[in-house]
Amino acid sequence: MFGFLKNLFADEKPKPKARPKPAATKPPSPPSPKADPGSERAALLKRAQEVHRAKRKILDHLSDEDRAKLVSMAILTFLNQGREPDDKKR
Repeated sequence: MFGFLKNLFADEKPKPKARPKPAATKPPSPPSPKADPGSERAALLKRAQEVHRAKRKILDHLSDEDRAKLVSMAILTFLNQGREPDDKKR
């Protein structure tokens, strides 16, 4: 924090800084033969789509009024960021 004051008022000359050593370069390692990352990613995406469809089916059965209530509750929860709503503090 006060390094600039040391530089201004110090009797010693500042020590020269050492240069960083160049990083050793090694060839990139070949991908592991265990599993293709593309297939893992595809499986994860497929599973995520299945979960999304299942949740969507649940929400499709709600009435318009219930869906509106759910949306408003989600917005209030998001805006409150986990705090108690104002009506419960009283």
